[in-house]
Order: sequence, then C-alpha cells, then structure tokens
Amino acid sequence: MALKLYNTLTRKKEEFEPLEEGKVNIYSCGQTIYLDMHIGNAKTYAAWDILNRYLTWKGYDVFHVMNITDVGHLTDDSDQGEDKVEKEARERGIEPRELVTEQVQRWYEEMDRLNMKTHNVNPRATGHMVEMIEAVKDIKENGYAYEENGTVYFDVMKFHEDHGYPGVGSMNIQELQAGAGGRVKEEEQEEKKSPLDFALWINADPEHIMKWPSPWSEGYPGWHLECSVMSSKYLGKRFDIHTGGVDHIFPHHPNERAQCMAMNNLVEEPVNYWLHSEHMTVEGEKMSKSKGNFYTVREILEKYDAEVVRMFFASSHYRKQVDFNEEALESAESNLEKLYNTLWNVENSEGGEREKLKGEVEKFEKRFEEAMDDDLDTPKAVNELVKFSKKVNKNLDNRKEVLEEAAEKIQELGRVLGLKLNLEEEGGKIPEKAVELLIEIREEFREEGDYERADEVRDVLKEGGIVLEDEGGQTVWKRK
Repeated sequence: MALKLYNTLTRKKEEFEPLEEGKVNIYSCGQTIYLDMHIGNAKTYAAWDILNRYLTWKGYDVFHVMNITDVGHLTDDSDQGEDKVEKEARERGIEPRELVTEQVQRWYEEMDRLNMKTHNVNPRATGHMVEMIEAVKDIKENGYAYEENGTVYFDVMKFHEDHGYPGVGSMNIQELQAGAGGRVKEEEQEEKKSPLDFALWINADPEHIMKWPSPWSEGYPGWHLECSVMSSKYLGKRFDIHTGGVDHIFPHHPNERAQCMAMNNLVEEPVNYWLHSEHMTVEGEKMSKSKGNFYTVREILEKYDAEVVRMFFASSHYRKQVDFNEEALESAESNLEKLYNTLWNVENSEGGEREKLKGEVEKFEKRFEEAMDDDLDTPKAVNELVKFSKKVNKNLDNRKEVLEEAAEKIQELGRVLGLKLNLEEEGGKIPEKAVELLIEIREEFREEGDYERADEVRDVLKEGGIVLEDEGGQTVWKRK
C-alpha cells in the first residue's frame, strides 16, 4: 500500500516517495518560546508526531527536526513590532535568556506528558547566528537581496522572475503585492523595492537587547531566515517533508522556500511535500485571550488525562478544523476506556478453545493502514481500532494466544497514534472479580448505613482506576 499526502505546494494528494530510499527527513516549525504551549500548538505537534510514528512503523528511518524560535519573531509578521521574547521578558521583569530557559524547560515537560516522540534535533535560532549571517551573504551575492540602512531585504520580485513566488499555497503575486502595500509602514515602503520584500537581517534599535554584530549592522535575523538555515544545516539543501500550521502557508513558508533556493542556488524545489495542520476552535470560536477561551496545555492537563487529550487529537483529521469542547473530550475518553477494558479483559481471561479471531488481526491491520495511507486519516484509524477492540471483547472465549495477539496489535497500532495503552500505568491490575467483590462489600456498608466505609471502598477502587456510577438503584463500573 502506498502512502498519499496532501501537498500544499501542488494542492493535491500525492503518493509519497522519499528522496533517499528507506529514509525520510522532516522539518517542523516549532514553538516561539515566549509563552506556554497552547492546546492549538499541541494539536499541530501531535499531527507531526503521528506522521513520524507512522512512517517509522512503515519501516522508514525518520530524522525529524523541530526548531525552537528564541529570537526574531516579531509581534507583526511583516518585519514590524517588537520581538515577542523581549516583549514578554520586559513585561515579566526578567532577562530574555532567563525567560527562554524557563519556557524551553516547560515545553519539554509538556511535550513529554503528551507522549510526543523526542525529535532528533531541536535547534534554537540563537545557536545558529554564524550560519544565518553566512546565508544572508550568500543570498546577497546570488543577487536576491539588497541592503538599506543596515537592514538586508530579500528581493521578492527578482526571485519571482526566476523561480516563481509564493510557490506554496494558491496566492497570486499581484494580489499579494496589492495587499502587502497597506501593511507596510511608510518608512519601510521607502526602503523596500516591493512591499512583499522581507527582512533577512534587521538593524536593531539602540534599546533592543538581543543583537549581534554583522557586516551590515548590529542586529538580529529575520524570523523566516532562521528556519531556512536550520533546515538546510540538519537536513541538507533538499529534503522530504516540511510541516507547519495553516498560518504558515503565507508568508512564512513561501519566504522559507525562496530563501532556501536563493542561498543554495537551487533550481529544484527544496522540499518535496509541504503539509499544514488546520486551526483549532474552542466551543465554536477562534481561540483568543480576549474571549477568555485561550487554554494552555498545562491548564488542560490539570483537568484531563494526557492520554485522553492524545486520543482527542487522533480523533480529528489534521487538515480539518476541530473544536475543543467537553463533548469531544468525553467521546475520546470513552473510546480510550474501551481499548483499556479490552486489554485488561484479555490479560485476565483464561481463554477458551475457539479461534474465531484468527485471521481477524491481519484484516484489522490492513484496514488501519489503508486509513492512514489516505493522507493520515486518523479518525478512520481510531474507528477501526475501537471496532476491533469491541470484536475482541465479544470473543474472549478464543484461545489465549489468539487473544494476546489481538491485544498486542491493538497496542501496537494505538501507539502509532500516540497512545500509550499501558495497563500498568492505568491501574488496570485490579481483577474483575475483585472489583465485583468490592462493589458487593460497598453495597453491604450502604445497606447498614455505614456510608463512610462505603466511600472508602469507592476511593480504593478509584485509586485503582475503577469509577463507580450509581444508576437506577444499581452500581455500574468502568475502567479509567
């Protein structure tokens, strides 16, 4: 079966073919490290984590780079405003490097809690200043940049004549020019040849803290340049996949593409497949601090289990807008519980003599792979996982080795989606018979009016991952 991915460069699904057989190089635009990661960031990172896991599962040797932006990302993407890191550090009354150190540590902690695979490299922009200055020199020498008052701009129209711009997405150069004119300050319009031109190196104001010496001025790199330099350094002049959010479709990724081609004298495309993840809404609205619906990962993980959040991410397609709401999370939790219940039942089942499930494991794997090969259709893959789990649960009288093979396949494919599916971590070692016995004991305490001891039994079960619900005079339980 062949994996097909939607390529923003060509605006269609294409069969994936790596540049080097058996090896895949991926660059993902990562965190601008001035605030905690929010739930929308995490949804995007989870999509590329699944991409990495799935390619690895299919047998590829994956090398995945995700950058950390710690300088140069201004409050306005068109070379205007303050540096986001400096602005946040000033508001907190700390040094920018102190802020970055704190936020990087928190980012790693949150990525780990969400079970994101460790990337091969997480390069920071400030660690590549020499390479970025050299890249600006190369772009300038190759005829695609010019200097004005210590700031070096990329000549977009010159590049467009030779290679076409933007190249990523479906925008028209004339429309972009017209729109960009209204967003550029008057003093910058005087400096720039075209309103679409963007800064490669910015001459820093005297009060700017993070700045470095260069042949043009004491300044700092443009945000777009950083990714071009770091991707080229770690993945080469040409690589397989570049990922990001839909907000990167313009101007960030077209500018990256242009810089890579200009500094490396490329005629061929620097990246074969550009993938973009859609935005997330919260209760039907765009996430915004002003609306009070802006949630960080840290806040969400205080309320929801991290594996439930990962199931929620996997339950939506990366190219479709997903709404973050209570109902969706409850659905994700319910599906996760079904998987855990099946795994626990298999582990504690003595099995039987039937072999109805024999051959079903292979069919299940094929359906899962077909879903994932269709542009990472994770919602369909989750559905296949849950359906097969139910089938196993209804056939616990199969031979023990057949049941174990089915359970192992559920775990294997669930982990492709970023789930852990570890019974030990979920307190799933309380045997079903013991649960039923404890529920009987609790009922006896309740009948005697000893509600304190009944609550103690409930708490013991809860610590073991068992939740009780009293419905219509009966007690039902489920495994968390």
